[in-house]
Amino acid sequence: MSILSKATTNRTCGHVITLVGTPGTGKTSTACTFPEPYLIRTQGEDVPRDVNPVPASLGITDTTDFLWQQLTALLQDEHDYQTLIIDSVTGLESMFIQDILRQDTKAKGINQALGGYGAGPAAVAANHMRVRKAVELLRTKRNMNTVFVAHADIGRIDPPDSEGFNQYTLRLANKSMAPYTDSVDVVGFLRQATILRGDEGETKKAIGTGEIILTSYLNPAFVSKNRLGLKEDITVVQGENPLAAYL
Repeated sequence: MSILSKATTNRTCGHVITLVGTPGTGKTSTACTFPEPYLIRTQGEDVPRDVNPVPASLGITDTTDFLWQQLTALLQDEHDYQTLIIDSVTGLESMFIQDILRQDTKAKGINQALGGYGAGPAAVAANHMRVRKAVELLRTKRNMNTVFVAHADIGRIDPPDSEGFNQYTLRLANKSMAPYTDSVDVVGFLRQATILRGDEGETKKAIGTGEIILTSYLNPAFVSKNRLGLKEDITVVQGENPLAAYL
């Protein structure tokens, strides 16, 4: 019997989503609208006061050992959580760097760690990939969603077939970025809706409308994409999951 006879057309359950945005755009609040969340919170992050109910958490995750313990428990232990939130992957980057530098006390920075020649940044990237593999197991074995929260930065894109331009991207080292952009179902960029005001011939001012917009389709201004067929912006309503109808 051919191995192809075992092929199926079933889609993988659970979704992996990355939410990116500048400060104040509701990244954590939006992540907390996913069902039955468990929160892994890194140093410097906190749950906004207007989030209710507050997701379950074991407090600050400040070592990789504590991170792996929680991911292992979510995979192996009995629980009712349906969503893992990691807030933030930017915080994971700092934590991984600190852990590596604690092991290599002679290194003055991550570029000199583990003998240099890129070994330090490569070890950080490997930890991010390990997180992504653990999340994939949570998705396939436990049918859990995962929401990665990332702080935004501005990066330079220099394509070979056109002029270069700036793009909002994740505040991570280039080698660390792929686990949160390449193999996820949604990369959504949260931003404040703005309008330009001013007379013709004068410098116009950007005025915020108060609305938060989620962009999750290809857009040169943002690192964004989706596998859900979304082709338009979504206006985020406080306390409501903007992707609920598409998951």
